[in-house]
Amino acid sequence: MPPTTRRSQAGASQASIAKNPTRKRGPQATTSLRKESSSLWNFNTTSNGDEVLPSTEDQADDEDQNEEHPPLALGGPSDALDSLHEMADKVGREVELFSVELDRFLRELPHREDKHVVAIEVAGKFQHIAQKAAENLNKRHERERRLQLRREWAQRANVSDQRTGGGSRMGSLRGTGSILEGRKAEEVKEQRHWQQEADIWQLFKLILELHYRHTTTEALDRELQAEREDKLAQMASPNRYTTEAELYERFLIESDTARERSLIKKWLEQTAEHQETDVQGVMEELETRSGAGKGLWSKGWLHTRERIKKEKRLRSWPDPSDPVLPQIRTENGEDMMATTLDPDAPGRQQRVLEKEDRFYEKAVWVACWEMLRRGTSWQDIRAWCEERNEGWRAVALFAMESKHSGSNSAWRKMCHLASESECANEYEAAVYGLLSGNSKAVERVCRSVDDHLFAYYTTTLTREFELYLHTNFSDRVPAMTALRRSTSANEGLTNRATAQEAFNNLIMRLRQNSATKEESAQPLKIIEHYLLNNDAENLVYTTGMAASDLDSMRGGEETESVIERIRKAPAQLLPESQVVLDPAALRIAAHIYVVTRAIDPMEPQAETVGAEENVLVSYLQALRAQGRRDYAAMYASRMRHDKYVAVLGNLLQDVSGASQQKEMLKLMSDDYGLDVVAIFDEQVRLILQKYFTLRREEVPSRPLETLEDYAGEQTRLFPGRRIREDFMPAEMDEGDILLCRGLECFRLLPGEWKVTFSTLGLGMRMALVSGHVSGAMLLARTFPFQSISEHKTVEVLGKVVNIMDKNSPIQPPPGSQEAMQLDVLRRQSRTYYELEQLVLAILALADWVSVERAYSSTPRAASTAPTELKIAKADLDEAIAPLLQPGFLREAVDESEAVDLKWIRMCYIPEILLAYQCALYSAGPMISRDAYIELMDLSTTIADEETGLTELFVQSGRMRELVDGFAQAGKMMLVMKGVNGKKFRPKGREGKDLSLWEIGGVGVTNGDGPDDVGRAAADADAD
Repeated sequence: MPPTTRRSQAGASQASIAKNPTRKRGPQATTSLRKESSSLWNFNTTSNGDEVLPSTEDQADDEDQNEEHPPLALGGPSDALDSLHEMADKVGREVELFSVELDRFLRELPHREDKHVVAIEVAGKFQHIAQKAAENLNKRHERERRLQLRREWAQRANVSDQRTGGGSRMGSLRGTGSILEGRKAEEVKEQRHWQQEADIWQLFKLILELHYRHTTTEALDRELQAEREDKLAQMASPNRYTTEAELYERFLIESDTARERSLIKKWLEQTAEHQETDVQGVMEELETRSGAGKGLWSKGWLHTRERIKKEKRLRSWPDPSDPVLPQIRTENGEDMMATTLDPDAPGRQQRVLEKEDRFYEKAVWVACWEMLRRGTSWQDIRAWCEERNEGWRAVALFAMESKHSGSNSAWRKMCHLASESECANEYEAAVYGLLSGNSKAVERVCRSVDDHLFAYYTTTLTREFELYLHTNFSDRVPAMTALRRSTSANEGLTNRATAQEAFNNLIMRLRQNSATKEESAQPLKIIEHYLLNNDAENLVYTTGMAASDLDSMRGGEETESVIERIRKAPAQLLPESQVVLDPAALRIAAHIYVVTRAIDPMEPQAETVGAEENVLVSYLQALRAQGRRDYAAMYASRMRHDKYVAVLGNLLQDVSGASQQKEMLKLMSDDYGLDVVAIFDEQVRLILQKYFTLRREEVPSRPLETLEDYAGEQTRLFPGRRIREDFMPAEMDEGDILLCRGLECFRLLPGEWKVTFSTLGLGMRMALVSGHVSGAMLLARTFPFQSISEHKTVEVLGKVVNIMDKNSPIQPPPGSQEAMQLDVLRRQSRTYYELEQLVLAILALADWVSVERAYSSTPRAASTAPTELKIAKADLDEAIAPLLQPGFLREAVDESEAVDLKWIRMCYIPEILLAYQCALYSAGPMISRDAYIELMDLSTTIADEETGLTELFVQSGRMRELVDGFAQAGKMMLVMKGVNGKKFRPKGREGKDLSLWEIGGVGVTNGDGPDDVGRAAADADAD
């Protein structure tokens, strides 16, 4: 049994088109999106195969010359580029307005009971934004827009130039091409797009009014029934004197299906007025083609009439009752010409008019069709006909407007028969078919998708009204008009499931028809079709599926994408993929999803929510590409927890600067209640996964190489090798900067001690494990433990404390609650603290070598070592001391951390201590022979089993280097023992003496005396 949904619970009176039981449906059958040339509107062909539209002299050039505003002279490339940038900025501002209004809607919604009313209001605001944008552009380019629309109408007409016999489609608008080039063309295109979007929002608003109520099904049924009864109670009961107009009003009240069709029909009429050339433009084009200008409409069948008069003067003319007709051919001699001027003469006699009069006849019906298509009132159409001496047409079209007629069924039947008879042209048949509900006659003149939809809704509404009269007021339907359609055809008028199937079949035909295939695949048309079918949810679902397909075809690991891949990449994309690829259409789909989801009281279905959220994710990616992140948190708040964490964790990588991060933190936490800790954690995880995750075989065995061989003259300063000056990474890479930026968010979090130091520790250890020493240096400089501790303890403890400072004068009593809390905080932050100490030791080595190299590379007389060198040595000693502690980097919180810390100890500590060994060796002759005593201490510490350092040198294969270094130091100690004949007495080193290192006569006896630097160190010791 399918899951129960709002749509499946909707009552019979709630929708005009039936829905499947499930809320969401899988993607429908699709067709190829390959563009094929459209079957354009060929005005040259009529039902009898005659050419009726001769080409005439071009008039657009003269119009251009007389135009008050001459065409804009285009500037250089920079001018055009500036204009496009300006237009892009304006579009961006309008896009931001959508986010602003949606944000207000979401904030207001929880405080309103009438949620569907709030949704209707926000849809109206969306329409206003798009309409305002269209109007602003239209003010600047109204003339260009009108000419372009008129040109498109001419292209569909496919008019041939009779003078040349060619196929020029732009005879009368040849001069407009240069007007619509460059930036004007872009702005006109933008204007039309905004107008089309405004119409889409109006349609969405209409669908919300018809089908969305924030209430239960039973209550909704009762509410709608009460509304109907109240409206009907205000009307008089039907009787024999009730006019058909009143019955039609009652029909729209009683039938929700009819009311919806009537409203959509009006909407389609308005879109034609907005998006197509106006009736005046059509008439001007027809006047241009006729060669008679505005005189076209006042001549009637002039050429046929003159020809008949001429023939009457030349021959005897039979009586009208004579069955034998005069044999008169048209001027070109190809066809027999009608011999009377009554309207039905050509059809009755099976003859034709003169070529110019056939054009006039078709032009009049084209004008009538275009006026009906745009919803022109019947009074205006009648007046237009009467002004052109076409009173009989006014009579024929006037019946529908009669408000006092008891029934027009007979008239509609006659219109139906007329539409199927020998009409003068297809437009006459279409007009009669539109009035009578004959869709086949109307479809023959439909050239666009909306034309077909207009024909469908208009004729279906007319047939449904006829069925209503036949069922409820059979006395109003004459016998000749009794319905003889099949039962299935009648069900298609009122049964929602059947009607939905009929609509879907129509859309499929439009997608397959070569004339409408390309237009049907346009993104906004796809959205329009779903809304007309009252299927906004399926629009979002299928668009999300298309986003999944596109992402699957992009390739790459699924874990690298925030788009949820629903299925494997298909062989052919869905038509809805065009919605995903069009930023404006994607924005519309995303906002439709947020609005409908927000007012739906039911929880999203597990099997569809992934695809639906793909639409929001895709839109957020589009905003990210445009650099617009201000409202990312708002859109993300409409997703599930795991999804918005993944999306925002990815997007926040673009946010730089503390002020922007603070603003995003406020939006996510305070305004939308998002899980910011999970988001920041995901951000760091993604950065580490992309930049810092290496396979074990890819990890360098020695990520830090501090030493280099030395064979120079200063052998007593360096034991065969020395610390490299350039061992520090010169530059930070992108991953280092992004990691630092991501971790900055945790500093901004109030409190959150454990997660902050846990993430800092993770980032630091991943940087070291992957060999990103530069990243580790950046983290140590940016996030010093003392600073973070003092900042965080304000929220955690209520005071500023560096919890690792054991010399702090503020120490809680042992065993107190505060002391235990401090112990917990130390355990939670120990890993980062000790990793920072490791990095600080590396930095201290770098500081030492820079000072030492500047001193040792400059020849100088014996003198006391400079203070700067002594300070660097003291800082280095202090930085190395923590590394020699027994528990350093050996207290992991989990197995994964234990593995990493073990690897870091093995790879980094031996390297650092070997470099420190070299530094102490050099410090002996340069600063003080105390450095040799420190070397003795270092060897003792390394040999201590509790420290585990000996094991590290064995595991890393560097024990020989360590032993060789101590041996070289031992030799140098003996050399330095008796420098200047002064006995060395180390201060504070009771029981420690260089004689411990004496080995026979090695040292001075070999002729190697101390240099000036050595004597300076000896003097310093003696002092």
